[in-house]
Amino acid sequence: MLRRKALKRIYLTTLVLFIMLTLFSFDYFKEKKINNNLQEVEYVSNLNTIHIYLLNKDNYLVSVDVLIDKDTKEEMALEILNNLYVTNKKYSNLKGLIPSNTKINKITYKDKTLSVDFSHDLLEVNSKLEEKVIESIVYSLLEIEGVDNINIKIDGEDLKKLEKSNKSIPILLDSSFGINKSYDINSMKDSVKVVLYYVFNDNDNSYYVPVTRYVNSRDDKVKIIIDSLKGNYYSSTNLSSYLSYKTDIKDFSLDDDILTITFSSLNNDNLEEVTYSLASSIFDSLDIKKVIFEMDEKIVAVKLKK
Repeated sequence: MLRRKALKRIYLTTLVLFIMLTLFSFDYFKEKKINNNLQEVEYVSNLNTIHIYLLNKDNYLVSVDVLIDKDTKEEMALEILNNLYVTNKKYSNLKGLIPSNTKINKITYKDKTLSVDFSHDLLEVNSKLEEKVIESIVYSLLEIEGVDNINIKIDGEDLKKLEKSNKSIPILLDSSFGINKSYDINSMKDSVKVVLYYVFNDNDNSYYVPVTRYVNSRDDKVKIIIDSLKGNYYSSTNLSSYLSYKTDIKDFSLDDDILTITFSSLNNDNLEEVTYSLASSIFDSLDIKKVIFEMDEKIVAVKLKK
């Protein structure tokens, strides 16, 4: 009898230990699987999404997202430039502008300046496109975090002048060089430069198109941006704006480097697109770090300059 009870007790103890061990093993492998998944997600998140600029059928440089998985500035630059060759056929109705036989002799990065030495073949393009090639390279490479200036060399010498147009360009290029330039001025007096983010629709695809516009105006740059995006300045082209003329902007105020824009009416269906195009235009036109969008005394969106 006592032996039977002892055996029963041993059996129950063994069963409990088995159950506990099973549960522990299940939790361990479950946790390990979760951790592995987290590691995979963390690894994927190391990819950089970069905007590059390719030419559309209307000769506008449009913004396209690419994933860059390189670590150094030089490696990232090389991968970006490889996407800007005319041989890039990844995107329907879009093309790169760097001639296919162009060689990249050297890429260096120092003091926030990225220097790229091309072979002379880079300049062997149509006269109407030679400035576009530079715009595409500069704006694409400026997307790399920590890069403020681009220096373009041709076979070791700084590129100071475009061969066909004979136009002088700075040795250090930044976003002030402009992209998709449009001139709507009749004098240099009261001339203002703003960057406006429009949209190009191609079948089922939509692309952002930054346009550097020069105008004669005494208005504040923020007002020029808002009025331009709400207007029909590009109604004769295939460019459009997410900021409808029906969108009411009640007021805007600037406090140091923070701009607050207050809507009195807004279509929430395209809130992200409206705020992105407005904020991008403002960041590229003024020295502002943050844009706050409000409506009905509530913050509806906040955009930070990258």
